[in-house]
Amino acid sequence: MVHVLVVDDERDFADLLSERLRARGMDVHTAYGGEQALEMARALHPEVVVLDITMPGMSGLETLGALKAERPGPEVILLTADSTLNTAVAGMKGGARDYLTKPADIDTLVAAIGDAEGRHMEALSRQRMTETAKLAAMGELATGVAHEINNPLQVMINEAGWIEEILREPDLTEANRADLRSSLELIRHQAGRCKAITSKLLTLRCALDAKGATTKLPLLARRLLAERRKRIEALGVEIVQEWTPALSAVDIPESEWGQVLANVIDNALDAMENTNAADAPGAAAPVLTLRGVCADARMEVTVRDTGCGIEEHLLTRIFEPFFSTKEVGKGIGLGLAICHGIIEAMGGGINVHSSPGHGSTFTIRVPMAVHAHNENNGPGSPASAKEEKI
Repeated sequence: MVHVLVVDDERDFADLLSERLRARGMDVHTAYGGEQALEMARALHPEVVVLDITMPGMSGLETLGALKAERPGPEVILLTADSTLNTAVAGMKGGARDYLTKPADIDTLVAAIGDAEGRHMEALSRQRMTETAKLAAMGELATGVAHEINNPLQVMINEAGWIEEILREPDLTEANRADLRSSLELIRHQAGRCKAITSKLLTLRCALDAKGATTKLPLLARRLLAERRKRIEALGVEIVQEWTPALSAVDIPESEWGQVLANVIDNALDAMENTNAADAPGAAAPVLTLRGVCADARMEVTVRDTGCGIEEHLLTRIFEPFFSTKEVGKGIGLGLAICHGIIEAMGGGINVHSSPGHGSTFTIRVPMAVHAHNENNGPGSPASAKEEKI
């Protein structure tokens, strides 16, 4: 049985319409204004709301906006006496499922309610699927956390037992003391691993800090590359930076973008570490390219490497927490998951194109609206880029 809420300030019309719908086997409640409709919708959770547009006080469009903000929100069918339908069209843009002109044919209205109910059930089904997927992801995350933390904890437990045995010795020799110091150092190291894991977990779904320090993207990239200069030089990597002039006017959150770029750059250097052919005669040096542009009201940053690449069947998993293609001990698989969480919090997206032996390109797109910018910034900005090398 479909649950319907009829909303109209004309009491006689609303009551008559409700009775006719009940005669068709529907569970119908009636409200005579926008505020009352919201209260009843929150209490009754109707699947479909039949809503009059023209009402005193809280208008139909205002009521529509408030109803669509509810989760899960009902499907809304508008009733309008406006022969030009201008207001109805505005309502459709606001999320209404359908509109009918007064006086509405009852069979047409019943058909519209049936269609709206079907849409509502589909939306609930999709929501349940999403929640199920989230629960599955949480299960995978819990498994990963247990695995990553259990290993160092087991070492710590074993070492603690070893220390206990040594302390039972009647006379501690200098060798015993050395063993104790070694075990304590190992425990300290493994505890540090656990702390690193839990600290990174806290950033997986971050909230942006609007009061945090800001910087410019080109300046941040240069600093991060300078911090990795020794490794870059050791690998013989050539660095190319291309930033549109408009980016020098964009203030970005230093902490969040610092984590994102640092993780992506480190992954790129890791990928090129085992494919460094700079020492081979005639071989081209590995190249790391960073580009940034402002276009279509969004910021787009790409980081490309000429490293080992990623196999196709792994591309869908690289943003999963604790998933890593690196050797054991060289990463815990949280870097790209953190990047994904930060960029998602900005309302953007991050994706990768890669193939084995041909390197990888990570592309980050973020709406310009999440960053402060001046009038010189945006789609109309100059698109020329200059090349820099370190």
